[in-house]
Amino acid sequence: MVVACRTFSEIADNQGLSRRRVQDVVNLALLSPDVLDRIAAGEQPDGLTSDYLVKTRFSAVWSEQLEHFSSL
Repeated sequence: MVVACRTFSEIADNQGLSRRRVQDVVNLALLSPDVLDRIAAGEQPDGLTSDYLVKTRFSAVWSEQLEHFSSL
Protein backbone atom coordinates (compact mmCIF):
# COMPACT_ATOMS: atom_id res chain seq x y z
CA MET A 1 0.00 0.00 0.00
CA VAL A 2 1.40 3.39 -0.97
CA VAL A 3 0.79 6.11 1.58
CA ALA A 4 1.43 9.63 0.35
CA CYS A 5 2.20 12.66 2.49
CA ARG A 6 2.37 10.82 5.79
CA THR A 7 5.09 10.87 8.40
CA PHE A 8 6.70 7.71 9.73
CA SER A 9 4.85 8.33 12.99
CA GLU A 10 1.49 8.59 11.24
CA ILE A 11 2.10 5.40 9.26
CA ALA A 12 3.26 3.60 12.41
CA ASP A 13 0.18 4.66 14.37
CA ASN A 14 -2.12 3.62 11.52
CA GLN A 15 -0.45 0.22 11.14
CA GLY A 16 0.11 -0.50 14.83
CA LEU A 17 3.90 -0.44 14.48
CA SER A 18 6.69 1.55 16.04
CA ARG A 19 8.09 4.52 14.14
CA ARG A 20 11.51 2.80 14.20
CA ARG A 21 10.07 -0.32 12.51
CA VAL A 22 8.55 1.78 9.73
CA GLN A 23 11.89 3.53 9.18
CA ASP A 24 13.71 0.19 9.11
CA VAL A 25 11.39 -1.19 6.44
CA VAL A 26 11.56 1.98 4.35
CA ASN A 27 15.36 1.81 4.44
CA LEU A 28 15.18 -1.59 2.72
CA ALA A 29 13.82 0.23 -0.33
CA LEU A 30 17.33 1.69 -0.74
CA LEU A 31 18.85 -1.67 -1.65
CA SER A 32 20.36 -1.75 -5.12
CA PRO A 33 18.68 -3.82 -7.84
CA ASP A 34 21.83 -5.97 -8.07
CA VAL A 35 21.67 -6.77 -4.35
CA LEU A 36 17.96 -7.55 -4.59
CA ASP A 37 18.56 -9.81 -7.60
CA ARG A 38 21.25 -11.73 -5.70
CA ILE A 39 18.96 -12.12 -2.69
CA ALA A 40 16.10 -13.32 -4.90
CA ALA A 41 18.41 -15.87 -6.53
CA GLY A 42 19.66 -17.05 -3.13
CA GLU A 43 23.17 -15.85 -3.94
CA GLN A 44 23.64 -13.39 -1.08
CA PRO A 45 26.50 -13.83 1.40
CA ASP A 46 25.58 -15.85 4.51
CA GLY A 47 25.91 -12.74 6.69
CA LEU A 48 23.49 -10.69 4.62
CA THR A 49 20.25 -11.26 6.51
CA SER A 50 17.20 -9.10 7.05
CA ASP A 51 18.32 -8.67 10.66
CA TYR A 52 21.73 -7.45 9.49
CA LEU A 53 20.15 -5.01 7.03
CA VAL A 54 17.84 -3.56 9.67
CA LYS A 55 20.51 -3.26 12.36
CA THR A 56 23.24 -1.74 10.17
CA ARG A 57 22.87 1.55 8.43
CA PHE A 58 24.06 0.47 5.01
CA SER A 59 25.00 3.03 2.40
CA ALA A 60 22.36 4.24 -0.02
CA VAL A 61 25.07 4.32 -2.72
CA TRP A 62 24.56 1.16 -4.75
CA SER A 63 28.21 0.59 -5.68
CA GLU A 64 29.19 0.86 -2.01
CA GLN A 65 26.53 -1.69 -1.07
CA LEU A 66 27.96 -4.31 -3.41
CA GLU A 67 31.47 -3.74 -2.10
CA HIS A 68 30.38 -3.85 1.54
CA PHE A 69 28.02 -6.81 1.29
CA SER A 70 30.47 -8.92 -0.69
CA SER A 71 32.86 -8.78 2.29
CA LEU A 72 30.38 -10.49 4.63
